Amino acid sequence: MSNVHLSESVGRFAHSASFAQARAFVAGCAERACAVAFWAVAESTGEAAPDAWFRALDLLWEPGAVDEARVELLYRELQELLDAASDDGDLDSVAVEGFDAVHSGLGFLLWGKAQGADQIALAAGEFVAELGERAGQDLGSREQAAQEGDVGTLSSRSDDAVAVLLPTLRVSAAEVGRHYVAVAAAWRDGVAGTSSESTIRVTAVLDRSAVIAKYGNSVPRFGAVGRIVAGADAGRYVRVDRLADLDQTEEEGAEAEGVMIFVADDPEMTVAPVGEWVEDWAGVEESFERDGRRIDWT
Repeated sequence: MSNVHLSESVGRFAHSASFAQARAFVAGCAERACAVAFWAVAESTGEAAPDAWFRALDLLWEPGAVDEARVELLYRELQELLDAASDDGDLDSVAVEGFDAVHSGLGFLLWGKAQGADQIALAAGEFVAELGERAGQDLGSREQAAQEGDVGTLSSRSDDAVAVLLPTLRVSAAEVGRHYVAVAAAWRDGVAGTSSESTIRVTAVLDRSAVIAKYGNSVPRFGAVGRIVAGADAGRYVRVDRLADLDQTEEEGAEAEGVMIFVADDPEMTVAPVGEWVEDWAGVEESFERDGRRIDWT
């Protein structure tokens, strides 16, 4: 592997972060690294990677307490898959390293201490640098920037704030992972730079371009209060807010991304409120359609 070192900011973070902060950081490393492994399986077999890897990534990104029994079972299952991939020799070593990042992430959950994040960050950096060397690109700097970006986002956040940011962090990690896939695909094809990624699912975060296009003509009504006249929670009220707008009155500043769908019993959104995070207004419309909700915004 390449001679990769942790940046100073990542090193400090790994020794001062809360477990929730470190867990989100580790999940980002795993999401980015595993994209190439998913792609490699798709290219060699024509099928998506075993579902266990997707379930493992979902588990890494979950907020709250760790279900150790569930993690332990999945950890063993992934160990068997890793052993089989290594023994068969069908996958390039760089793809096996990508899978190992997720497996190591589950080990981090079992260990239960934030300090383990530094070793996973280092392993992810080595994996990406190796891929970059093969493809003739400096991907190590890209991974370092992604890690430092996550550190900057997570360092000043409370555990509750981290939970709200998880979807945004995951989408960002998936985008970088897709870039790694494009580099890997170009390297395979003997093309300089990047090429289009595999059409088979290559990250646990799905491409939302079709959803965005589907609801492209809908009118966003941020901050408006509507009444749910049909579907789930009919008779209650709904309001959709940008998280950045909500953050503007807080000391942390307007850094959060995405929007929250609030549902409550009263128009002031104070009685029995519940919230759901989505990425954008297309996600709002998708949520309404999923729950059969029709909204009267007048």
